[in-house]
Amino acid sequence: MKPLGRWIRRLLPLAVSVAALVALFASIDLAKLVDALSWRVAAIVIPTLGVYGAVTLALEVASIRRLLGHTPVTLRPGTAARIKCASYLLGIVNYALGVAALGVLLQRRAGIRLAESANVVLLISGLDLFVVLSLTAAGLAASGSETPTAWVVILAAGGLGFFAGMALLRTSASLGPLERIRSLALLQALRATPLRQLGQVTLLRVIFSCSFIAMAGAVFFAFDIVPRLSELVVGILVVAVVAALPIAIAGLGTGQAAFVYQFQDLASRELLMAVSLVFSAGMIALRAGMGLLFAREFTREALEQTRNSPA
Repeated sequence: MKPLGRWIRRLLPLAVSVAALVALFASIDLAKLVDALSWRVAAIVIPTLGVYGAVTLALEVASIRRLLGHTPVTLRPGTAARIKCASYLLGIVNYALGVAALGVLLQRRAGIRLAESANVVLLISGLDLFVVLSLTAAGLAASGSETPTAWVVILAAGGLGFFAGMALLRTSASLGPLERIRSLALLQALRATPLRQLGQVTLLRVIFSCSFIAMAGAVFFAFDIVPRLSELVVGILVVAVVAALPIAIAGLGTGQAAFVYQFQDLASRELLMAVSLVFSAGMIALRAGMGLLFAREFTREALEQTRNSPA
């Protein structure tokens, strides 16, 4: 049963992606989708992707090195960039696999314990979640009277709850029954990272998220669609969260379904599918290209180590 369960876990994301894409393509006119594609789209999207890739990789490297502090082996910017590129390549297959790969490679290349590298990776992921929740809440609040107030409150509370939890972890007062949670090794970075560094990394993650939103805006512009800023922020961040769920390959299918639903008032389903597919294909090609060009040996190393790790 164990091998069978492993195969089910491997094949289920593929099945979900195929089923979602088949259902979406069955509901649209393929000819109209193809007509929406043009050389103008490529002329705008391809160079913008290049700039986006360079900017976000620099932000990732700065975030990692800012949180690592002093390590037995100096992690040079070039090495950190290649490590991140390797995690991009594996993250295409599965977001969790990419996160695990980043932790393993940081452990080996910086000469630190796995718990320390996992701390860095989890803290960056936590800050990303905080930023996404906060930006989504701000976007919903700015989008007008149709915004459900309850969603704004829930998202804002989620963002504030992250820092409230961090404050509890850092307090010197006893937490009683929760003291055991505070002592977990995986929460060490939240407990020990200086507030100045946390603030700096949070700002880097805000810029990272804004870069992603700007990239999406450029793809919309390539198709002559100009959504309101609040609509773009909320819609694309919701799509990003759905696409990151480990239920489909690289978010294919689920991401397109979420995209068409979120932006259904902007254009036809065919045009929105074209926008979504170009955006997804561009991001996958960018990440795959960065991994293959700069980090092939790191990718093999990370894949071997994560496969040998206990489930």
